[in-house]
Amino acid sequence: MPKHITSSRKETPWTGKDDATPLQSFIDAINLSNYKKKHPSISDTEESELLNSYAPQECRYCQSLKIQKYGFTSNHVRRYRCSDCERTFTVTTGTIFDNHKIPISEWVDYLLGLFRMQSFNSVSKSNRNSDTTTNYWTSKLCLTLRGYQDTIVLRGKAYIDETFYKLRKEDIQMKEDGLQYRGLSRNQICMGIGCDLSGHVFCTIEGNGKTSSKKTLEAFLHHIEPGTTLVHDREKSHDSLVKDLHLVSEAHSSKSLKGLPDKENPMNEINQRCRQLKQFLNSHSGFDRANLSDYLNLFCFLLSILPTTRTKRLKLYSTGFSKTLFRSVTERNTQTNALFAVGDQHCAKEGLKMFGQSD
Repeated sequence: MPKHITSSRKETPWTGKDDATPLQSFIDAINLSNYKKKHPSISDTEESELLNSYAPQECRYCQSLKIQKYGFTSNHVRRYRCSDCERTFTVTTGTIFDNHKIPISEWVDYLLGLFRMQSFNSVSKSNRNSDTTTNYWTSKLCLTLRGYQDTIVLRGKAYIDETFYKLRKEDIQMKEDGLQYRGLSRNQICMGIGCDLSGHVFCTIEGNGKTSSKKTLEAFLHHIEPGTTLVHDREKSHDSLVKDLHLVSEAHSSKSLKGLPDKENPMNEINQRCRQLKQFLNSHSGFDRANLSDYLNLFCFLLSILPTTRTKRLKLYSTGFSKTLFRSVTERNTQTNALFAVGDQHCAKEGLKMFGQSD
C-alpha cells in the first residue's frame, strides 16, 4: 500500500496509479462517484429556483428602495440593479452566500450534521468536504448567528446555573511551583446558563473562575422577565438577581439533591442543559476559547424552541439569504480575515477563495 495518504476527500492513495490492483481501482472509482454525488455543480441543482424565490426589498449596497430586475447571472439567478448607486446585485450579495462557488445543497448537508450534534471533523468526513471548507463554513455560520441571543428572555418558571469549561492546554496558567491552580480557578471559564419551560435556552460567558453577584447580574439581568419564578441552587450570587428583578426564589441545596433520580430532581431541567452544553463543547474540544461566545450562540440555536430540525433549517436559510453581513468588498474582506486572525492562515486564504477573492 502506498505510504502517501492524501488529505483530499476526492482522492484515494491509488488515484492516478497505473499499477493499482483491480480492487484498488474499484475502491477509487466508487470513492470518486460518491464524491461527485456529494459535490454537484451549481447548474445541476435547483438552487436558482430557491434563490429566485427570495426577493430583496432594498439595494444591498446603499439600501435604496429604487431597485429593478436586471436579467440573470450565468447560473440563472435573478440580478437586480439600483437606480441610485447604479450597481447590480443578487439576493446573495453581502450575505454568507456571496460569490459562493459550492452549491447551497452542500451547506444543507453541513447544517444537518450540526443539528445532529456531530463534530465538525465528523461533518467534514461524512460530507466529503475538506477541513478548511468546514472551518470556513462554521465561521460564516457564526457570523449569521451573531446577536441571536440578544432578545432571548426567560419567563414563567426559569432555571439557572453555572457550568465551567477548561482553557486549552497551551493557555493554562501555572503557579510558581509549576503546579496548576486548583478548583474553580482562572483556568476555568465560567458560563451562566438558563432555560424555561417554554424551551428558551440562554447561555453566556461570565468570566474566568468562580461567579459573583456582579457577574450574575451582568449575565442575566436583561434575559429574565421580572416576577419570574427562579429555580436555582443556593449560590449566593443569585440573591442580587432575585432582588433586582423581584423574582420568586425557589432555591435548592445541592447536598439535599444528591442521589435523587432525574425525574424527582427539581434542578433536572437545567442539569440537562448543562450536560448537553458540555457534550456539545467536548465534541469540538480543540476550538479556540476566544470563539466560545459563537459556540454558545450555536448551542442555544440548536436547543431553541423551534420544534423540528426542518424548521430550524428553514429559519437559518432565510436568515442567510436576508441578513446582509457585508456592505462592501472591503468590509467583507475585513470581517473574513478577522475570523481567522488567530487561526490557520491557510484556512483564511481558502476562505477568501470561496468568496471569490485571490490570495
